[in-house]
Amino acid sequence: MSELAAAGNVLAPAYHVLQEKGYQVSFDKEHDWWVARKAGIQLIGYSTLELCGLAYMHEAKGQEWRVTDEQIEAYMQLAP
Repeated sequence: MSELAAAGNVLAPAYHVLQEKGYQVSFDKEHDWWVARKAGIQLIGYSTLELCGLAYMHEAKGQEWRVTDEQIEAYMQLAP
């Protein structure tokens, strides 16, 4: 079984994955967040790993990423 955990040692690899996918990635010191841009897409997160998640969501769902109130409620029931 392969295992990958969200930790500091995946942040640089996440940065390079985004670059390989064609994103221009930069750190905004004023706001203390990361920004990835590509062809009319702008993703903002507090880590390059968060940007990877947002990039995946955009690839999978595009502009239709929102979920219903029922789906939000079901998600909220998963953890205390």
